[in-house]
Parts: sequence; C-alpha cells; structure tokens
Amino acid sequence: MIFDTHIHTRNYSGCSNIEPEDLLRRAGELGLDGIALTEHGIRWPDEKVKALRLKTRIDDLVIVVGQEITCYTRKWKRQGDFLVFGAPESLGSNISAQELIEIVHGEGGIVIPAHPFKRSRSRHDYYGVGEAMVDLDIDAIETYHPEHDEEAVLKARRISRMMGGLPLTGGSDAHLLFMVGACTTIFHEQVRDERQFIEAIRSGKITPQRGYERAPLPEG
Repeated sequence: MIFDTHIHTRNYSGCSNIEPEDLLRRAGELGLDGIALTEHGIRWPDEKVKALRLKTRIDDLVIVVGQEITCYTRKWKRQGDFLVFGAPESLGSNISAQELIEIVHGEGGIVIPAHPFKRSRSRHDYYGVGEAMVDLDIDAIETYHPEHDEEAVLKARRISRMMGGLPLTGGSDAHLLFMVGACTTIFHEQVRDERQFIEAIRSGKITPQRGYERAPLPEG
C-alpha cells in the first residue's frame, strides 16, 4: 500500500492552498491507497473527516489523522518539527520535543521528526531537528522529503542505524496540490486505520520512496 504520510490542507493550515475535497480526488487519480492529514498543531476532528468522505463520496482511500508540531525549548529555542500519530487531541506548538514525545507515547502514539535535514534559509543550519534527534526517543525518521537532497537522505539513514535501525518514512509535505505524492511510504501489510498505520511504522514494515511506485503486498 502506498501512503503520502505528510499533507496539509487549507482547512487547518493557513500556509496550504489545498482544498480537502481536491486532495482526496487527486490522491485517487494518483492511485494512492492512503493519506495522512498532518496540519500544523491541529488534529482533524473525526466528524469532519466523515463529512469529507460523504461530500466527496470517496470511501476506498484510507485517511489517517496526525499533526505536525513545532517544538521549542523552555527558552524558546526552536527544536524542529515533528509528525505525531495517535494523539486524540490537538497539541498546538508550545511544548518541547521531550514533552511532546512523553505525551504522545502516553497515548500509544508515535513521533517522527519531519524533514530533519531541511536547510534553513541561511543554509548554515537546519529547519528541522537535525542530528539532535539522536537524543530523543523518536519512533521513525522522515527520510524522503522534497527538500531532502541525497546528502540529507544519507544522514537520515546513518542516524537510523545509530539508533538501532529506526524505520524510515517518506512524505510530500504538500501545501500545493501538485506536490501530493512527491514522496511516499510503501506499507508492506494492509493498513485500514490509524492503529494499523502506527503499528506498521513502529514495526518497520515500510519503505520510503520518491514518487509513488507501487510495490506488491506479500501473499497470505
């Protein structure tokens, strides 16, 4: 199964131009099996997701609801952005990475550094968490991202090995419709809901990729 695990819509992310209805239709056109809605600090209400399905009449696309949280230290030093899945409420963006991980793990969820090696505007440091992720109890690393070059991918893979072989994900971070599917994650088992999505990532039964080339599911 192919998921784009990092997408923003204009409903809850003011920086996005993607209409949710257009997103679902585009995902279908691309042949994606699932998408993750990861708005900035806001979790889509379940009833809004149901209403979106009813409006578009698209039932065969798996929709997982996560969030992208910007974390800061207590001295307001930016720590980077983190994708979270499994948190039942909106988390905002006013907590540290350590606090975020404690909250999300307490709910049985997972935390993934978003675009950890995305360069800042100055190009001298990272917009994401960078190498500092080695000190955090993260569950996977977003490795394929439109703003990750090959050097960034190699750094993410190296840190994954350093941390015991952490799973690697891919997501488009789409804010414009044409970017959907730019980077994706292959799930090697059937995923029908958020819990299965989380367990597949946690167990490492995934492969990140650029684009959305399909890989066959194992038989049985």
